Amino acid sequence: MKPTIFWYRIALLGYLLAWFAGSFITAVSVYSGAVARLMGGEFPVIEEYVYYALGGAIGGTLYALRLLHEYYDNLNERWIVWYLLRPINCAVAAVMTIILFNSGILLLTTGETMEARIGIAFLVGFGYGKLMDKLRMLTETLFNGGGRKDEQPAGPPSPGQPGKEA
Repeated sequence: MKPTIFWYRIALLGYLLAWFAGSFITAVSVYSGAVARLMGGEFPVIEEYVYYALGGAIGGTLYALRLLHEYYDNLNERWIVWYLLRPINCAVAAVMTIILFNSGILLLTTGETMEARIGIAFLVGFGYGKLMDKLRMLTETLFNGGGRKDEQPAGPPSPGQPGKEA
């Protein structure tokens, strides 16, 4: 094993653990009102979307930690960017998915509670790759009248399992 790859693995583990724990700590800080006091006011609409982003980041980070554990010996420099961007991509995707549900573009029967939406955001983060595939099919249907049957979805495969992403 190259010493560089070992330190990449350790740094990635620290980065992902910081995202994971930091997301929970940030959620508690927002819930307790510490962030509102720090910012000098309350922002209830923004606060909701912060929870959704944090739920997505937690889901995406948990998935990335699982893959880092499962494919620890197969990690190479190619996947470093994937691991670095995963929490950010999942946080943004979670917020946008909730916006799509709220707008009625995407339909899902679930409770209207904040907990239900945060749960959806977590699932969006955990299943980010599958969500992107569904959104790609949706945009094909909406804007092209349906995708061609012989096309394969574009995008990089997940680490360790070419062609499969969760």
